[in-house]
Amino acid sequence: MLKKIFLLTTLLLSFNALACWKVEGELAVDGESWKINQKFIHNKDYSFPMGTFILTLSIKPGEKNNHQLKYSLMEKKGITQVLVTKGEDVVSEKETEEIFAKGVEGQPNSIITIKITNI
Repeated sequence: MLKKIFLLTTLLLSFNALACWKVEGELAVDGESWKINQKFIHNKDYSFPMGTFILTLSIKPGEKNNHQLKYSLMEKKGITQVLVTKGEDVVSEKETEEIFAKGVEGQPNSIITIKITNI
């Protein structure tokens, strides 16, 4: 019985480990840049405060080595938040991708450089 419990626990933990990515990259807005180095679990939102900006990223698994990256960039102005840009893009594993995100009207453009590695 103890062996069955141990085997079941090991299987459940290993399935969770298969759904992880290491995300490395950089966000550049208005001449400022910030680094990203984070472990991601698919379909979960991650928010990064970067100066006056808040970057939110989420990865949805796709076919083969192509995955859907969903991003949103907000700017803090006092007690309010203003949308700078948001969108979705397909990124490949183990390749550095650059996403040129056009800002909404009156907002700056941004560049998201990202590399996804399956861990």
